[in-house]
Amino acid sequence: MGPIDYLISNMMIPFLQFSYHTIYPNYGVAILVLTLVVKVAFFPLSQKQFESMRKTQAIQPELKRVQEKFKDQPEKQRQEMMKLWKEHKVNPFGGCLPAIIQMPFFIAIFYTIKSAAFQAILDTQGVFPGLFHFWLVDLTKSDTTMILPISIGVLTYVGQRMMTKGQEMPMFMKMMPVIMVAVCFTMPAGVLLYWVASQLISNIQQYFIFKNESVAKGAVINV
Repeated sequence: MGPIDYLISNMMIPFLQFSYHTIYPNYGVAILVLTLVVKVAFFPLSQKQFESMRKTQAIQPELKRVQEKFKDQPEKQRQEMMKLWKEHKVNPFGGCLPAIIQMPFFIAIFYTIKSAAFQAILDTQGVFPGLFHFWLVDLTKSDTTMILPISIGVLTYVGQRMMTKGQEMPMFMKMMPVIMVAVCFTMPAGVLLYWVASQLISNIQQYFIFKNESVAKGAVINV
């Protein structure tokens, strides 16, 4: 049994059933509760991720100057960039590792929603397979209203905008929200529900990190 299968069998399915029978009898709500639990569990890692990303973004102008100055000296360029990262206490991979660690949980929820085991649970007599009777009536089907895919695109853009505040957003970042909508178009609603809730929580966390940093900088300047 691989790690994803282990997560599905020993965490995802059991937790969703526990939430359904103990917290509230709705598997859409169970997915939202699962999202909250995962985000709380990884809060310290996410905190470090956003702080690292913000520090990296803050020194981008200096990095560009180094790249331009030593564009014909690759080794010197690498040394100067490493020196810059060290001076500012920035780990260039600090923003990636936490995201990579959390990725198996997203993959696990994706395959959980698509699994025969979850489908069998939803097919149980008396179990409503969706979130609401007027929207997302089946968590294993795509969101035909496009509300969730569009929400993911918007939340992705908001997160990127906070990250590049005061700077020109690279073209690949401008295209990312559109790509996200296209990728999510056919995904199961249960997966998108998890994704939207997770992205929303991340954006809120990111907002407060950047806000606190701006306040701290303002205090230093005033002093």
